[in-house]
Amino acid sequence: AMGDLSVLDTSLPWDEMKVLSENISYIVTTLGLEGVDLALSSDLGEKGEDCRPGAPIIAFRTEPSVTLQLTNNQPFTGLFNTACPILQGDTVKNITRRLARMERNIKEGTPVSLYRWTDPVMGPRTMPDMKTPLAGLSQVMEKESFTINLEQNIVKLGELTLEAGLIFRVGQETAA
Repeated sequence: AMGDLSVLDTSLPWDEMKVLSENISYIVTTLGLEGVDLALSSDLGEKGEDCRPGAPIIAFRTEPSVTLQLTNNQPFTGLFNTACPILQGDTVKNITRRLARMERNIKEGTPVSLYRWTDPVMGPRTMPDMKTPLAGLSQVMEKESFTINLEQNIVKLGELTLEAGLIFRVGQETAA
């Protein structure tokens, strides 16, 4: 009897790249990754020679980061301070997604807003007022990006150095 010759195929009956591309957000979320880069084996040079249909090459890497203190100033949330790694070029979306992975009390899909002190010197030194929790804070906008300096171990938002960290709030409210 003649065996099935499909085991000798050099391709799959489906497009692996298309399947991975369509499911990239699931892969990132499920594996708790920052992101996924997809590449064709032909684009990988020598590394791509070990790649074959149904057996992709997976390479994990780490990116340099600077830790920033994120503080939640909402009462009764069970959220307090978190040391969060900030990567070069991070946006509010990247940081809030990372924070949600690190903090069990932040449910997936819950909106998280980031705030910085309007006065970076005196702001963190003022006594908090629970009636006006956003006083002295400015919301960090989605379009702003963070830069890091590894030698000095600092995080900047534009030209502003974030020495006192950031405030995060969970829920719909925004700064007035």
